[in-house]
Amino acid sequence: MIKNGSLGRKILLSMIAIVVGMLLAAGIIFAFTMNSVSRTLFSAHESLSDTIGEQSSAYMAKQMQSRMLELAAGKADTADNIFADFEQGVRIVASVAEQIYANPSLYSARPVSLPDAANDGKLTMQVLYSAQADPSDPAIRRELELIGNVQDVLLAVNANQDSLASIYVATESGFMIQADYISGRKFDESGHIMPLEAKSRPWYQGAAETDRPYFTAVTKDAHTPRLAIMCGVPVHLGDRLMGVAGGGMYLDDMEDLIRSIELDNSGNACILNRNGQVLFSTYESGTLAVVEDAADLRLSKVNGLAELASDAVEGGAGVALLSIDGIPTYAAYAPMRTVGWSMVVFLSQEAVEAPTEQLIANIDTITERSTKATSDLRRNTFYVLLGLFATATAIAAAVSLALSHQIAKPIRLLTEKVSALEGDSLDFTWDVDSRDETHTLANAFQSLTQRMKTYISDIEAITSERERISTELTLANRIQEDMLPNIFPAFPDRLEFDIYASMDPAKAVGGDFYDFFLIDDDHLCMVMADVSGKGIPAALFMMMSKIILDNNAMLGMSPGKILTETNAAICDHNKEDMFVTVWLGILEISTGAVTAANAGHEYPVIGHANGRFELMKDKHGFVIGAMDGLVYKEYSFTLEKGDKLFLYTDGVPESVDADGNMFGTDRLLTVLNEQCDASPEMLLRNVRIAVDSFIGQEEQFDDLTMLCIEYKGPVNTGGDA
Repeated sequence: MIKNGSLGRKILLSMIAIVVGMLLAAGIIFAFTMNSVSRTLFSAHESLSDTIGEQSSAYMAKQMQSRMLELAAGKADTADNIFADFEQGVRIVASVAEQIYANPSLYSARPVSLPDAANDGKLTMQVLYSAQADPSDPAIRRELELIGNVQDVLLAVNANQDSLASIYVATESGFMIQADYISGRKFDESGHIMPLEAKSRPWYQGAAETDRPYFTAVTKDAHTPRLAIMCGVPVHLGDRLMGVAGGGMYLDDMEDLIRSIELDNSGNACILNRNGQVLFSTYESGTLAVVEDAADLRLSKVNGLAELASDAVEGGAGVALLSIDGIPTYAAYAPMRTVGWSMVVFLSQEAVEAPTEQLIANIDTITERSTKATSDLRRNTFYVLLGLFATATAIAAAVSLALSHQIAKPIRLLTEKVSALEGDSLDFTWDVDSRDETHTLANAFQSLTQRMKTYISDIEAITSERERISTELTLANRIQEDMLPNIFPAFPDRLEFDIYASMDPAKAVGGDFYDFFLIDDDHLCMVMADVSGKGIPAALFMMMSKIILDNNAMLGMSPGKILTETNAAICDHNKEDMFVTVWLGILEISTGAVTAANAGHEYPVIGHANGRFELMKDKHGFVIGAMDGLVYKEYSFTLEKGDKLFLYTDGVPESVDADGNMFGTDRLLTVLNEQCDASPEMLLRNVRIAVDSFIGQEEQFDDLTMLCIEYKGPVNTGGDA
């Protein structure tokens, strides 16, 4: 009966039979044991806190560093895209200017007016001359009226880029035509137009000397307090430098970009230029604040800062622990490759380790409650013993000793088991059924250690699985990219045609694919396909389909026969009921004749020389892989000299914006026709830019795959008599 009672009931019943002296001895023994348990609990708490603190701190630091590096890379990519768009706009102007110089007979005279102060604030064209140039020189006037044909492009590029201050073409002969909003600032105090020495400007000299796109250092705008950067691209006629196309861009977006970075309350960010100087920063003061004549951080005496700046300037990316103005801080950096700058984000070590401190605080709270419960139990037991002391004087000493031993044994065992817990060993079991508060306390401690083991195990498993999946997806993406021809120009020795293609998957890997290869010296095979579904299954099905198509094509089959045999092969092993749409054509290079077959794919687009792009609504067969026994029909057409053939997957016309509107084939044709004389590579870039602009912030829903070939006609290997 005594064994089945609670600890308080055991003491109450036993004291009736125990003498005062033995009761006092039992009470002393009990109090000593409880003190030992308290000390052991405190020691175990310190060991657990150290173990969990070390493991959790390392994990949290690793996760936060990964997040910081992803954030820095993402913001660097965003900034790099802005500069790339800026550079692309200047490249377009330079390309158009070169076409005009190379083909003067195709253009009529387009005069350019002198600046007019009444146009201040409006986007207008004007011409400025060097002090050494004679505007009345017939040669200069003819060149001005010829290159004046680039006006529409200058206006369009400036209007389409909000951060663009000015866009221009300066010539070696001494004049510059530009599109900007500051016509009224081209006059001196006397109202005379000021000369412009473009050839002495850094953007002109840098582009002319390097013979490639050149970005200047950051400077203050000549007419406003805003920061700006200039880019120059050389313009050639053959090997002769005719001038430089250039542009100036305000850098307000860079300031806004680093201000938009959200990384805890203690997070900061800055941008380093290729000289290791801080250009923009959220630090208001200190080592990384923006100051005039900023120091080269590669020469910094701060431990680790010089190494970080050096690696960043060289285009590196990574994470480092530094001391910024006396504060231990993690720094993650990633490159902006277009201008050679770097994005750096900072987070204090204290903020990174805050979650670990909170976890240890929670453990302290649990331990404090356990200690308080033990103390309360000891105090309450003392009062019970004291009350029984006056009424239990006749109880035998033997009963008192036996009862004391019975009470203290489970507590001693609990003390030994708790003392055995140290380091990474968190195994705790309790199989003594004392049916009192000692048993309850042991079960609570066992539950606590089990939860700690589960927590640590879950963290390790989740981290390992994430790293494995990320590695596999990265490898799958590289394998898929290597399966497609991606080196351009693809056939540098073939002058009869120019071909370019691209594939941008919606996920890490995609189901779209393109292909082109020479069957023999006079036949080029072109393939555009779209596999049902997305992700890894679609990528595997895509590779299988590509291999079968390529093998059949290299056997010399016609397009219809290639699709028929491919369908038969895929249907034999298509238990997952996947399918693929395919357009396949074979170009006879010497004549421009194309034989093609279409298995449920999008209509191809034909761009006629000196004409416009239009859909070719060819006859569709059924998709490949859905039904065995199909026979695919083929058709023929001829590409004339200068004609273009544009192929694509449904990811292009079916891209949707925030309102659910589709991009559509009408917009596709409009984009192609806006610059129908552009090269295949430029046409694909124009379409991608248009799709990205259309969908805005919406996530890319489907793979975007495109291919364009320009037929330039057979090469004349003979000579005139």
